[in-house]
Amino acid sequence: MWTAAVVVAWLAALVPPALAKGPSAAAQERVGPVWASSAGRAQVRSDRPDGNALHVAWVAPPHVPDWELHQALAAFERASFPEGGAAPSLIEAPPEPWMAELERPALPVRWNDRLVDYLRYFRDRDPGRALMRGWLRRAGRYERRLRAILREVGVPEDLVFVALAESGFDPRVRSRVGAAGLWQFMEATGNVYGLHQDFWVDDRFDVEKSSYAAAAYLTDLHARFGSWELALAAYNAGYGLVMKAIERHNTNSFWALAKIESGLPYATVNYVPKIVAAALVGRNRGALGYGPKDLTPDAELDWVEVKLARSTSLSELARLLDTDASRLAEINAAFIRGRTPPERPTTVRIPRDKAQAFAAVRPELEALWRSEGTVTVKHGEALAAIAKRHGITEKQLRTLNGIRDAAEVVGGVVLVVPVDPPPTSGHAAAGDPEPLPLAAVPELVPGPGQRLVFLETNRASTPPDLERALGVRWSDLVRWNDLDPRARLQSGLWLQVLVPEGFDASARNVEIWEPAQVEHVVRGSRAHLEAELRRRGKVRRGYRARSGDTLAKIGTRFDLTVGDLSRINQVPRERDPTVGDLLVVYVDPKHTKGTVTAPAPIGFEGHPSEDGVDRAPSTAESARVPRGKPGRGDEGHTTKAEARGRKASTAETAGVPGAKDGGEDPGEDPRDQDPGDERTAEERVGE
Repeated sequence: MWTAAVVVAWLAALVPPALAKGPSAAAQERVGPVWASSAGRAQVRSDRPDGNALHVAWVAPPHVPDWELHQALAAFERASFPEGGAAPSLIEAPPEPWMAELERPALPVRWNDRLVDYLRYFRDRDPGRALMRGWLRRAGRYERRLRAILREVGVPEDLVFVALAESGFDPRVRSRVGAAGLWQFMEATGNVYGLHQDFWVDDRFDVEKSSYAAAAYLTDLHARFGSWELALAAYNAGYGLVMKAIERHNTNSFWALAKIESGLPYATVNYVPKIVAAALVGRNRGALGYGPKDLTPDAELDWVEVKLARSTSLSELARLLDTDASRLAEINAAFIRGRTPPERPTTVRIPRDKAQAFAAVRPELEALWRSEGTVTVKHGEALAAIAKRHGITEKQLRTLNGIRDAAEVVGGVVLVVPVDPPPTSGHAAAGDPEPLPLAAVPELVPGPGQRLVFLETNRASTPPDLERALGVRWSDLVRWNDLDPRARLQSGLWLQVLVPEGFDASARNVEIWEPAQVEHVVRGSRAHLEAELRRRGKVRRGYRARSGDTLAKIGTRFDLTVGDLSRINQVPRERDPTVGDLLVVYVDPKHTKGTVTAPAPIGFEGHPSEDGVDRAPSTAESARVPRGKPGRGDEGHTTKAEARGRKASTAETAGVPGAKDGGEDPGEDPRDQDPGDERTAEERVGE
């Protein structure tokens, strides 16, 4: 028999101390025999969940109150009902007298060993009692309201204990698989039952709307199966899975399916007796030690609804009303950004005793509204650029709009911005000293009727998003930019795109850049490397090795590390140069003494732009790819391909990884890596 002390001790052995407070910055995750830092892994993943598809930019993190108690419950289940162990078995009568005396809920109660174990866990074991005590305490906030909704829709009121077991009556719960709210709706099921979801609002977190949806969903599941046990199993696992189990195993009995190999999932087999056990506890609180003398339920949250004409921060509203900001946020949990959405009037809940105060603060609300405007985000537009145009920092923009990750902000989303100072327009004001963005791409020449433009990716950029915004195929973007279609897009990539001559970026709400607005160079070329180095205050030069030179000595001379020289020149760290070897070094423009003109970059030997080693270093202007056909301001230009006596690259032939177009493809850089970080070893200390 597992005592409470044994369960707690076992859980402590399984879960490190950092996890005792639930998922946090200090949490650790077990990977085989090692414990990894959750925060560190999230940083490496860039906050992306492990294994999510390329078309998913970001997923909201889970929020699970009483996390350690849920872990204790899971440990109890693994110990009492091991996977692959004995199937649940029905019993004739409750094995203990106190169980027989319990008042039955309005749900089928079929006595079985798992139901008995859950009842003992919630009555006798400290972790179980702590978990149930928290659930029943929070039940005071919503139980009466939810029972009324279930009764109105026509389902048993005791289904309220589904919400108790799913979320503990906390409407802000989000599971690790994306289920959300009191009733833990998945996104697709929520859509079926009218729970709206967008950037600003998620009705799955709305107490009343989600309860009506859950009542309707449970009604439909019961109509399909005719059994509350199968309906609850379908609520947990999905009705499609339950239907397949019934068809495959030729029985309509939940208990028969629970006994069959591959009949129902492990969690679902436990789910039904757990809900019934919770309902029995809820019906018999005093008898099981949860009566008024044992705990005081939270006060019922009562509210009235008021109209807000413009987007309003819930924290600001709480301040004006002099009410608890956390409770105001909870009863308005559907506003997932902490404020009401812009561009439309919205109904908001406020505590009933603040109705008169709301009328009194309207002038202050209107003053807030006058200080804020809106902006529609374009595809490919960076939050930092939006913030700069409106005279605030990116952090302030994120705070104003409740943005947790830039990947949430896709094209078309409307954000709140301050109206003072007034925004500026365009990518850069006249006379702006900042350099043009560097677009280093494979050679590509527009065909007839085509126009070359550029787009910068951001955290929200995904293949489907780019296809919708630009009206092109992902496979074309891959070919034009020599991308790996199996790798995730990273923010800050500059993609070249061939669009029709009449492409209307405004109509498609996409942020594009014309060739004149970027520094357009061939990826891997001398112009590319020199333009990138210029931004770091460096120049690319050559150095001929002398007698006694080593990589370490050369590095010391030019303020480079051995790793820098190894990476730049594609040589092993342990291999020292021989006399006369020509190495590439990245140096300060004021310290070029002893250097010579650098050799052509790897893959660009014999390229027309590399003719004459004694010429002045090429620049972005002298090595720029032609911007279009004659008649578009490029008269007199000859493509590099034509200068070599072969056809120019087109949308169909350019940038295909490994492809050749009648000869060497000069746009392909075999190194395909960062030219290097030329900080000194001392500057790297502490990284």
